[in-house]
Amino acid sequence: MTKDTARPKPRYEELKAELDNIVEQLQADDVDVDAALSLYKRGREIVEQLQEYLKTAENTVHHLDATDVEGT
Repeated sequence: MTKDTARPKPRYEELKAELDNIVEQLQADDVDVDAALSLYKRGREIVEQLQEYLKTAENTVHHLDATDVEGT
């Protein structure tokens, strides 16, 4: 049996908290350019993950609504 070492997918709230932290760091007066660029890149990755998360949730709701209508 192999041990799965993949990290679990982060939850929406965890991603949002990380993004909030990045925004706070970027707004600081003492952030250097290299750090800001790195933070910005990570922020963009998180935004994409959050958008995908919300899209999946929206599709699930639409599917449930369609199933509910069909079952009525």
